[in-house]
Amino acid sequence: MNIVTFLITAVVISCGLLFLGYLVWRSRFGRPASNYIPILAYHKVDKKFELGGTWTTPGQFQKHMDYIKAKGMIPVTLSRAVELMKIGEGRNKKYVCLTFDDAYEGLYNYAWPILQKHGFFATIFVVTDYVGRENDWDVNWGGRKFRHLGWKQIIEMSEAGIEFGAHTRTHQDLRRLDDEELRNELAGAKNILEIYLGKKIGMLSYPFGRYDQRVIKAAGEYGYDAACSLSPQMKNNQINFMALRRSAVYITDVMWNYQNKIFQEGRFFWLQDLWCRMVNFCAGGTIVAQNTIKIFRSPKRIFRDKSPKNP
Repeated sequence: MNIVTFLITAVVISCGLLFLGYLVWRSRFGRPASNYIPILAYHKVDKKFELGGTWTTPGQFQKHMDYIKAKGMIPVTLSRAVELMKIGEGRNKKYVCLTFDDAYEGLYNYAWPILQKHGFFATIFVVTDYVGRENDWDVNWGGRKFRHLGWKQIIEMSEAGIEFGAHTRTHQDLRRLDDEELRNELAGAKNILEIYLGKKIGMLSYPFGRYDQRVIKAAGEYGYDAACSLSPQMKNNQINFMALRRSAVYITDVMWNYQNKIFQEGRFFWLQDLWCRMVNFCAGGTIVAQNTIKIFRSPKRIFRDKSPKNP
């Protein structure tokens, strides 16, 4: 086989795989609902390198926010996005929702000043048992750890208009917990945040984006008004406010696919949506590693009520 034949064969196979991927995505997920407001999911915004890929440099984040500003988009909190979608305002295509999982300290140092400069609002989800601590709940590929926001920083940002929601207490796969453990993770995180911030907490982000109907039912019973996933089980044209779809932002993103995360009516939205779902599926490896580490550390996880008596 000469080089020309090889290249033609490679192109044909690649195009075939892309077309097959599109057909799978189209039948399984499809186009977003016309009233859906795009929800972006950031994790770390930091200068410090990590192997996991769920981080964004301050320079990248600056470009993202400049792009949103230049396009005349209006960033809103998750609770506001829910309100707008419920009254049909999402059809205007002028809103975008910015969310941040895990509440890392880099958000205070790098992301928040940029949000303040542009007058943007956002929602940050807190792993409450790790406030002010390093992310020992994570596998920390490569041994690099990151510190979470402290209560003083969270309160300061909350008073300035940043919305905070719960990301549970210890960032576990909620599907694997018994009813008492699930109550501690959901109700416990909500209670702690409400005590410190002095306001109702109604937004939730499922750790690893994983949930099932039992988890959804429990979240509603414990007072959450809306919840986020990274790979909801239903089609994209269905809006379930207890399993809202988000588009994750990674270090590998360039402006081309970042645009497709925001303007989801574009012809290439399917490519980034399928890619995000594949990456989130691979996050199951972190769950497996996390559970393996727990087996060696302790034969049984013991939950204690760590709710503060006073902020």
